[in-house]
Amino acid sequence: MNDRALRQALVLLVLAASVWMTAGCGRSASAEESVVGEQAPGRYVDRTDMAAVDRPAAPWKAPVFHQVDAKPVLPSRLVIPTIKADMSVVELGWSAKQDAAGEIFSEWNVADYAAGWHKNSSLPGETGNIVLSGHNNIKGAVFRELDQLKRGDEIELFAGGTEYRYTVDEVLIVPEKFASEKQRQTNVRYINETADDRLTLVSCWPRNDNTHRIIVIAKPSTLVSSQ
Repeated sequence: MNDRALRQALVLLVLAASVWMTAGCGRSASAEESVVGEQAPGRYVDRTDMAAVDRPAAPWKAPVFHQVDAKPVLPSRLVIPTIKADMSVVELGWSAKQDAAGEIFSEWNVADYAAGWHKNSSLPGETGNIVLSGHNNIKGAVFRELDQLKRGDEIELFAGGTEYRYTVDEVLIVPEKFASEKQRQTNVRYINETADDRLTLVSCWPRNDNTHRIIVIAKPSTLVSSQ
């Protein structure tokens, strides 16, 4: 199976499955959690603390490569000068889990000491939403300072020999643990595929707890070849 067929098969898998997104959350530094099922890397699973915003959303379309045998160029490095952040980017998938009641569900894997690119999101150079998540308080805490970003700040994303530059458009903090069902359904749209080009960074918030999500939306500014 070539790379294009494999990525399309993965998209179909996401459409068929209910998958949970950890968004780089670690165990709360101040709250006790009721642990059920298995642990995912860097996170304890608490079924009472899961919300619709945590589902990796199904994309509207499969990525299209103009050359049948072309290999996708994955993002490899993320730089956020304002907060002096410079980190690797790794590909993230998900794992099947089973809770105490025997219900099968899926959960995003978590990138340790790196940002994680959600592999059902877009790639640099494609139209759509590039979604990256990262820890806020454990294992590198690469996204700990996202709450210091403001509109107009620059973000640099590297893929292959190209640097893609984005400008922060919005910094949002949305409730998760105590959110209403309506709020949770609204939150899901931030990690959905989009008709426009954007980069979305997601983590938990505040810095020593995981009751909310922080979402940074950045829009393309310039593209600079590093070759």
